[in-house]
Amino acid sequence: MTPKPFTWSYSKLKNYRTCPKRHWEIDIAKHFKEESEALTWGNTIHDAMANRISKGTPLPRTMEHYEDWPARLVKARDLFGLETKVENQLAMNRDFRPRAWFDRDVWFRGKLDVIQLSAKDGTALVVDWKTGQIKPDIEQLGLFAQLVFAHYPEIEEVSTVYVWLGSDDHTLERYKRDAGLLPLWNTLNPMIKAMEEAHRTTTYPPKPSGLCVHWCPVVSCPHHGKGDRTH
Repeated sequence: MTPKPFTWSYSKLKNYRTCPKRHWEIDIAKHFKEESEALTWGNTIHDAMANRISKGTPLPRTMEHYEDWPARLVKARDLFGLETKVENQLAMNRDFRPRAWFDRDVWFRGKLDVIQLSAKDGTALVVDWKTGQIKPDIEQLGLFAQLVFAHYPEIEEVSTVYVWLGSDDHTLERYKRDAGLLPLWNTLNPMIKAMEEAHRTTTYPPKPSGLCVHWCPVVSCPHHGKGDRTH
C-alpha cells in the first residue's frame, strides 16, 4: 500500500514536539483520542462564537461575558461591509499556493476561527478563540497569516489575534506579505523536516516527560502514568 503523502498542521507539530509516539498514536494511527472536559468546553465555545457571528444567535447565558469580541466583529462587519467568515479550513502546498482541504498535494492545513477581510484596504484580521491559560506562543499566528496570504492575493497585511477568553486578554501580531515570516519558517523547518523523516521511516519513539503522568491518553505506552521529570 502506498503511504499517504506527508501533511501537517500546527496541532500535529505540537504533538510531535511533545512526543513522537504521542503524535503517531493520536494523529496518524488514531489509536487514541484526546478527550477532556476542557476540550469539550472549548469546542462548545467555538460553536457558540461561530453561530453568534454568522447567524446572530445570542450566546448562551453561561457565555454572555464573552460577548465583547464577537460584538466588535459583527459591528465592524456591518459598519464597514467587511467580509467575515467563521470556521475556516484553509490549506496550501509546499509552494505556499492555496489548495482545497483534501487536494492530493496539500502540505499544510489550518483552521481559522474568524477571518475578517477588507479588500479595499488590503488588510485582514484573523481571530483565534483560546479557552486555556495564556501562553507566549505566536508561531500559530504566523501560520494563520501565511494561509491568508496564500488564499487572498489582494491582502497585503494580516493582523492575527489570540483572544484569551478566560483571562479577558488578547495577543496581537501583525504580518506583511513577503516580509516578517522568514524567521518563523527558519524556526519551524528543522522540526517539519524531522516530522517528514519520521513519516518516511515510520519511526516515532516515545519521549518521556512529566506530561506522561497525567496528560497523555496513550495508555499503551510503557511511560504512561510514569513520565520522566528530568525533561
